[in-house]
Amino acid sequence: MSTFALTVYVLIWPVLSTLVLVTLCVALIRDIRAAKKDGESLV
Repeated sequence: MSTFALTVYVLIWPVLSTLVLVTLCVALIRDIRAAKKDGESLV
């Protein structure tokens, strides 16, 4: 395996983790806003 390929393989995991975290945070914010709009508890 070349050095470049190994570097890309190692660095792709933080990028994927960041994308998953951002997706979860955006979904949570949308749920909070919808609950406030409807006057309901998030829990």
